[in-house]
Amino acid sequence: MSERHGTELESVLGATSDCVPVGRFAERLSEHEQRHVDNCARCQSELALWREFEESHPAADEGAAVSWIVAELGRRNRLVPARRALSGLTSLTSLTGPVWRWTTAIAAVALITTGVYLLRDREPAVREIVNPSQTYRTVRLLVRGPVGDLTAAPTAIEWVAPSDAVSYDVGVFEVDLTPLWRTTSNISRVELPASVVRQFVPGKAILWEVRARNAANRVIAESGTQRFRVAIAGSSPKG
Repeated sequence: MSERHGTELESVLGATSDCVPVGRFAERLSEHEQRHVDNCARCQSELALWREFEESHPAADEGAAVSWIVAELGRRNRLVPARRALSGLTSLTSLTGPVWRWTTAIAAVALITTGVYLLRDREPAVREIVNPSQTYRTVRLLVRGPVGDLTAAPTAIEWVAPSDAVSYDVGVFEVDLTPLWRTTSNISRVELPASVVRQFVPGKAILWEVRARNAANRVIAESGTQRFRVAIAGSSPKG
């Protein structure tokens, strides 16, 4: 449905604050209400439907027919696109008398309801990011060492500093991720305490990681889990 056609349909079907409630049609309308009804297509449609119901006197055997029509219209309203509603109504023209009047009224209500639903049930608009600079994506932090098999226990951890990083979270762990030592730094290197270095015994795998933060304390880069091991004497270190 084009935007122009949608606007036209909404102007015809959409209720306004001046529209007269159906319950008021049985009473005497004020001059303002009558003037609105005379110029409002929606109110005129509802008034015509109300008169059809008020003036029609269905026969005793019409109840089952009307119930079937209501159920069938409900089923088709769920399965058939709204644009085929008018063609569906033509199949009911073979009915005559009070049954046709009841069927026409029910079908008109179903058509109006479908039109209003299509106008109001639009897909939500995609919201734009107000300030794209506040959206951050964590990147890989480049490391310098220690990594791999070493000939001696390392005494420091080093990495490459991102341009907008102001602080770093550093952690050293056992192979089962039991923490050995944690610290923070504002430069891209930390010296390891002697008590920690003594735990880097030959053949024992050690893990470590670094997270870089910016001035807003957001994590902007991560090294991922790094691994090193001091080689056992007599063995050949692997890079």
